[in-house]
Amino acid sequence: MKDRAMPVATATRIDLASMVALVVRLAGPINQLMARELGLPLNDLAALQHLVGLPPAGPAELGRRLGMSSASATVLADRLERAGYVRRHRDPHDRRRVILEVTDTAAMRAQTAIGPLVEALNSISDRHDVAGQQQINTYLAAVIDAMAELTGADDSELTS
Repeated sequence: MKDRAMPVATATRIDLASMVALVVRLAGPINQLMARELGLPLNDLAALQHLVGLPPAGPAELGRRLGMSSASATVLADRLERAGYVRRHRDPHDRRRVILEVTDTAAMRAQTAIGPLVEALNSISDRHDVAGQQQINTYLAAVIDAMAELTGADDSELTS
């Protein structure tokens, strides 16, 4: 694999922006790999990604997150449920509301598919001391904030 890191003395704002753009571009092939490993269409994978690590959602909320109609999201949720990737259950705080929960099977299969990348990223992180990791974290958090602001994504769509 090519070493893409810029020497500190020559790294510029544009270089960092280009590196972030490359990371964003690589999300497509990574999602294609995940979808293939899980045997899912990309829309179904996107739905799973919006259910993992985010506040619980029912089909209507999932549709809002994905930019699709409630009816389309319900069909998508039905498909994921039939495939064993999600289950529906009543919200313990509001019994009128049904929420979708990712199954353990889905989580294990996703972990198997993405595990090698997670291990590689952890190995890269381990090459830096705590101060370096803190700087990287601060930079990436700012990148996430800028991207969220550009897209209008709110915090509830990013973290739980």
